[in-house]
Amino acid sequence: MSALPNGKKWRAGVLGATGMVGQRLVKLLADHPWFTLTEVAASERSSGKSYADAVRWHLEGPVPEVARGLVVKELEPSLDCDFLFSALDSSVAGPAEEEYARRGYPVVSNSRNHRMDPDVPLLIPEVNAAHLNAIPVQQKNRGYDSGFIVTNPNCSTAGLVVVLKPLADAFGLEKVFVVTLQAISGAGYPGV
Repeated sequence: MSALPNGKKWRAGVLGATGMVGQRLVKLLADHPWFTLTEVAASERSSGKSYADAVRWHLEGPVPEVARGLVVKELEPSLDCDFLFSALDSSVAGPAEEEYARRGYPVVSNSRNHRMDPDVPLLIPEVNAAHLNAIPVQQKNRGYDSGFIVTNPNCSTAGLVVVLKPLADAFGLEKVFVVTLQAISGAGYPGV
């Protein structure tokens, strides 16, 4: 995937944009070569405010200029974008992401809600990009037209398999022992 052939960028939105993961997505999209941030959505507490007024920014540097003036929308599937990156809390992510996909949005989710769904690709592009071939199956199973849901594994798994894949390809692997200590990493700002 890259920028559109005509040199334009894909329009991207972030669901859960005011939380810690949402802030990271906003920051990553701010200067991305393939995407331009056009929409941010969050809870009703933030909707109607400018992103700069709604967010309690915790990342290094200021709120990205491209996001500052965006009006935070409610979680309604009427956003002006080509892709949605979801940083929604798992308490609302499942049905919200399904509704966006049903309305034609490609949803790239960071939530755990769909990770075990057999028709949702659990994607690490550097490792298993071919899993995107499951999208037409998902669309058929769920009655989605152009929308779909793709999710990522948890943070420790993603980083681990990116390292293990080339080792497995080159040498093969028989066993891997891993210990993760994630008591704070999944808790967001309140955990910090």
